[in-house]
Amino acid sequence: MIVTVTLNPAIDQTIEVDRFVEGDTNRVASIRLDIGGKGINVARGLKELGYEPLAMGFAPGDMGRVIEDQLADLGIGTDFTFISGDTRTNVTIIDREHHRHTVLNAPGPNVTGDDLRHLYGRVDRRLRADTWLVLAGSLPPPCTGDVYRTLIDHADAIGAMSALDADGPVVRDVLDRGGRPTLIKLNADELGRIRGDAVGTEDEVFAAAERVRALGVPAVVVTRGRGGAIAVTAEGDFRVGIPDVAVVSARGAGDGFFAGLLYGLRRGEPWPEALARAGAAGVACCLTPANTPPHAYDLSRLLGQTTVERVAQHTSPR
Repeated sequence: MIVTVTLNPAIDQTIEVDRFVEGDTNRVASIRLDIGGKGINVARGLKELGYEPLAMGFAPGDMGRVIEDQLADLGIGTDFTFISGDTRTNVTIIDREHHRHTVLNAPGPNVTGDDLRHLYGRVDRRLRADTWLVLAGSLPPPCTGDVYRTLIDHADAIGAMSALDADGPVVRDVLDRGGRPTLIKLNADELGRIRGDAVGTEDEVFAAAERVRALGVPAVVVTRGRGGAIAVTAEGDFRVGIPDVAVVSARGAGDGFFAGLLYGLRRGEPWPEALARAGAAGVACCLTPANTPPHAYDLSRLLGQTTVERVAQHTSPR
């Protein structure tokens, strides 16, 4: 089973303008509302690819019930911990002319110690030795990386696998607190924020990912936008090449990549096959509006155009 945990879900509002002008009045071309939060996006992506995940995490206020209902409508099982407060709204402004998007992310409601204890209990009841526990997205206040570290430890205790996808400072905090997930997935900007300075070239990305893996993380995967992705694993180090497409929206492409990767790994695919599926899923996301998950037919078409190349392994097998 794949269990996704979203601690800070959101309603994603996507606003499109023909040309965004800062400090001026901008006329809106279209507005779209979607349920969101990285873990929820991963769950939606998995469902679209043919896998039935379980979506867990916090569901604040009335909109938390809306999120649960919409996931149920998609055929996705849920086991949320309902809390007080309001679900946050994130705003994405898409500039059609310049193909740029600006994201405004809200912090989310405060959670309490009782909220966390209830969440841990629910997750513990769902964990099995063959579970992938997916921890994705930002943390609501006043949570620290210790929350993710605790969930990773609970998975480790029964032999389950854990996968972490969060911003660099959160990942660094988890690692500093002793959390060692089975897999860390980042983008290049997030990887740079772990070490405190930007990574640009492929060699720099490999080197930074290898430093994270050397801390005791079995696999580190880094997406690089149009540059594809790299992965450092016990099975080898890999470069993922992706096809060039006309992008509709890159919002959620990293979540689509993560869904494709987890789908492949859960099916027992070797790393090259799982990475090819991930790359195709990430590109497929770019063909859909807002944070819509990848369509399976797009993934199938793009899979043959996605390449995975083994490169010289810089880290020793673990």
